[in-house]
Amino acid sequence: MSQHHPAPATGGDPLPTDVDLANPLTAQVAVFTVLAGLAELHPSLPGGYITTSQCTPAETHVLLDSPADLEAWRQATHTDVLDVELTEVSGERKLRFAASVGRIVLRVFTVFGSVSSAVTA
Repeated sequence: MSQHHPAPATGGDPLPTDVDLANPLTAQVAVFTVLAGLAELHPSLPGGYITTSQCTPAETHVLLDSPADLEAWRQATHTDVLDVELTEVSGERKLRFAASVGRIVLRVFTVFGSVSSAVTA
């Protein structure tokens, strides 16, 4: 087997589960279609680290670089400002929101330091 797909029970990839077999790549096409549609409608929308999974094929996570990037995504998805949550853990702040686009849920977030740490940097 290739280095990307080692033989089962060799410490590599786990054996496929029923979830893996029930949700092939085609189950994730709707996520890719929504993202492509956003890119077409909003060509200047900031890029991010985008993940999706066969376990949750109708959901994607978008990690953005800054609160300004998150604001651009909020506007592009027509998400109400009151739906944006701010949390703080161990001195890092996280802004996040969830937006439904058709049957797809986009979980958009950014993580940033406190204002005082940004000023001293």
